[in-house]
Amino acid sequence: MSTVYRDLLQQQLDNFSVQRHDFLNYFQVIKGYIQLNMPEKALEYMDEALLELLPQQNISRIAEKTIVAILLNLYFRLHKLGIGMEIKYPEEMKNEEFWTARWQAEYADSFYGYTMECVESIPQDPDFLDSLAEIVLSSTEQGFSFEFKLYREQEQIKQKSFAIP
Repeated sequence: MSTVYRDLLQQQLDNFSVQRHDFLNYFQVIKGYIQLNMPEKALEYMDEALLELLPQQNISRIAEKTIVAILLNLYFRLHKLGIGMEIKYPEEMKNEEFWTARWQAEYADSFYGYTMECVESIPQDPDFLDSLAEIVLSSTEQGFSFEFKLYREQEQIKQKSFAIP
């Protein structure tokens, strides 16, 4: 097992702990609203919580599981920094055939490293709380490209691009 896959496995296990903590928090808040006889607030909070889960759901629909693991790792790293994530990609990336023609296992090191560079390039500044990272995957003739944009209060403050091969 390569170092990248070992790192991703360890990160995913850590991410499950974060996710479990988040879910318990969601349930406690919802239970509190119900106990206070505030069902509208409970429903409103549930809608907010579901919106936070959308990036994970969208990532999991990508057919190449290594890409899924790398992007979920990116999602949780951003989440820990208080940065939301929005991801966009073409429908064809949900199909295994797309990745069979474009993905090679050796790409994992480069792509994983690049996503870590994106996170490391974010200044450690409380002003970045409630910022948004926009991730755009695009297909290319022989591979795919990845674009990372960071927004704070609707203003783009960082952009990085990467392509394989």
